[in-house]
Amino acid sequence: MQQRRHFHSFDALRFFAFLKVFLLHIPVMAFPVFNLFREGGGTGVVFFFVLSGFLITYILLEEKKASGTIGRQRFFLRRALRIWPLYFLVVGLAFLSSIVVGHLGLGHSNAGYEPNWFMSFTFLENYRMIATGSHPNVSPLGVTWSLCVEEHFYLAWLFLLYSISLKRIPFLLMGCLLTGIAARFVFAWQDWPTVDLLTNIDYFAFGAMPAYALVRYGRDFERKLSIVPLPLKLFVVCLVLAYVLASPFVNYPGKLHLEPVVFGLGFCLLIMSIIPSKNSVRIGDGNLFSRLGKYTYGLYLYHTLVINLLLRLWSKAGFSLEDPVTAGAFTLLCFAITTGISLISYRFIELPFLRWKERLPMARNKDREELTAFAAPDRS
Repeated sequence: MQQRRHFHSFDALRFFAFLKVFLLHIPVMAFPVFNLFREGGGTGVVFFFVLSGFLITYILLEEKKASGTIGRQRFFLRRALRIWPLYFLVVGLAFLSSIVVGHLGLGHSNAGYEPNWFMSFTFLENYRMIATGSHPNVSPLGVTWSLCVEEHFYLAWLFLLYSISLKRIPFLLMGCLLTGIAARFVFAWQDWPTVDLLTNIDYFAFGAMPAYALVRYGRDFERKLSIVPLPLKLFVVCLVLAYVLASPFVNYPGKLHLEPVVFGLGFCLLIMSIIPSKNSVRIGDGNLFSRLGKYTYGLYLYHTLVINLLLRLWSKAGFSLEDPVTAGAFTLLCFAITTGISLISYRFIELPFLRWKERLPMARNKDREELTAFAAPDRS
């Protein structure tokens, strides 16, 4: 049976991407420097897309190279067991939240549209957002658009990679890059929010590029990445992080259409800087950020629910977010509660389904040597 490779540092990077989104949704204005980290929180979602493009492409192409085909039902079941349980639970909580808030006398937001259970439960919330030009008025449905895009990507990518040969993958990736750019031009012309697969497909393609090279060229590609000088890798990492922080405060001609390419390419280079097994640029699995990164899915889904509920309780108690002390306490409390809920959720909701997922057979390998062509698999 094929053993999946574990990539170091990815869990920590997931956590940092979530943290960027979390800070965006914290309504704190008491610290002017806070805006440096708060603005541009959407880049966290962009990184999730690029990383998904890498991981899903690597999984599918590795299986196709090893066995000659892709187990479509197995892949679909594994993705469903990973995504659906927590997603459906949180969407259900969203529809119950208005009742709970009403009983607590905390008021209800009228901003946005009333959610529709069919659109929410069938991963079509993002298209409802496009059609209305607005967002759902209950948490956390507003952040589920990215999960809808991810789900649509899984299905489209499974079909595409199953249907075409390895040598034609570069043409597919180039087509996706051009499609993403063209789709954003159309959406900008129509003033539609870019929350669908077509306007984000190039992010996934940027992540798929190193995955394709890793599978196609194996040890040779990883060796070339390994010999890149450490100062150059650190320079790339620092440059990407600096642009992520500076982007909301920098304007230049064509930024609306050029910046997605900059982010996609930058995150692609970031992934390439850390994927070799033997690498000085790494964040160990025992690191606190890597440990928290295991719970990123729950953190991402629960955080707006916690923030908005606590915000109402905070206001009802008479506390102000203009005061640095109370604003700091609010931020830390939101993070602590979100983390606690995510840990419990992972243990009792996600983990049982993940264990079922790991029991599903993986692709049989025709050639065992092919499995470790570029590196011995890390622990999974």
